[in-house]
Amino acid sequence: MIPNEKIELFDNALLKVLDANNALWGLQAPALCMFTREFGFAPAAAESVQRLEYLTGKGMVQEVPKTLNKANRAWKITEAGRRYLDEQGY
Repeated sequence: MIPNEKIELFDNALLKVLDANNALWGLQAPALCMFTREFGFAPAAAESVQRLEYLTGKGMVQEVPKTLNKANRAWKITEAGRRYLDEQGY
């Protein structure tokens, strides 16, 4: 579980990982969990999905629409997310 005082840092880590991944199909929660370990986090997939849904609501990430196997959700960063990272100096 990520402490409340580190949630913003975790959100930034998710955005950085998604920014580094330019694939059209985005990244799934297990991959994001693995890559955010580089930033010192060890989230559960459900925690990551919760934060990704929050960031989706803010317009910083978007869920990639899938035709097949919709259970394997994936996300990618939006221009608003990239702009936020630039404004924050990341």
